Amino acid sequence: MLVRSALFLGLACTGGAAHGDVQGVVNSTAQVIRSLQEQGDRAKRRFTNVSKFERQLDQIGHRAEADFDAQLYSSKTRDYAELAERASKKAAEASSSTNATVAEELSDEAEALLRNMTKVGLELDGIEQDFRDELKRALGATLDPELAAADSVTSEASHLQKRSHSMMDPLYSWGDAAEDKADKLNDQTNDAMSAVDKIVRPYRRDVARHSREVQRSVERKLFESRDRTAVWRKANRRVRASTYHALRLRSLADASTLSLQLSSVGGVAVLTVTTAVAAAVGALMGFAVQRRTEQRSDYQFLSA
Repeated sequence: MLVRSALFLGLACTGGAAHGDVQGVVNSTAQVIRSLQEQGDRAKRRFTNVSKFERQLDQIGHRAEADFDAQLYSSKTRDYAELAERASKKAAEASSSTNATVAEELSDEAEALLRNMTKVGLELDGIEQDFRDELKRALGATLDPELAAADSVTSEASHLQKRSHSMMDPLYSWGDAAEDKADKLNDQTNDAMSAVDKIVRPYRRDVARHSREVQRSVERKLFESRDRTAVWRKANRRVRASTYHALRLRSLADASTLSLQLSSVGGVAVLTVTTAVAAAVGALMGFAVQRRTEQRSDYQFLSA
């Protein structure tokens, strides 16, 4: 009888201890869930007014636009267009000339204009890139702390969610009643985390996208829309053609002079010398064209 009483008392104590563990886990997990819900409340107060922050980004764009030296940029843009037109015109005149000396002079002028055009183009590239970098830094100085604050809230909420799940896990092995409590806690945890995500994620996405829109909008407004690379390539092709034409005329003129000088020599000697001269002139012409082409790289313009 005594043994039976002791056994019954032991089972009762064990059941009471187990029941106390369940309630303790439930209470502790509920505290974590409340902390997670508080994160959602903070997120709602902090990250719901998207338009207010977007106006701050707009103001940064307006200030950058006002500080931009539009007069200098416009002046250099006009210079670039004028140099392109003059280089193409000189190249066309050189290509239409039948006089080797005149063609060479006009071609050299076209080359000089193309070099100046390239220099101005590089200066325009520098102005654009400096402005682009400065505006990006200014926007980032305001945007980055905001994104960091949003990430901090999401990170803390995620940490609380994982902690809640970890704390409630034992309940799933303590019987049906404990498992039912765990299911409710799990739903509350996920709902609280979802409340944070629904606020923070769209806010973060919208402000980051608006920053990029401000950058693009200001650049489109200030920078010339015409493709300077295409303009340079067109002028360069014309100058290259004029250079080849001038070299061809010079080679033909030199060959003609040599032929006249050798006209008094007869027979095989004439044939041999003329053939050698023609080969030499051809090689010289090819080398000259190649050399002038290589010189392009000294001032080749590759616009961004």
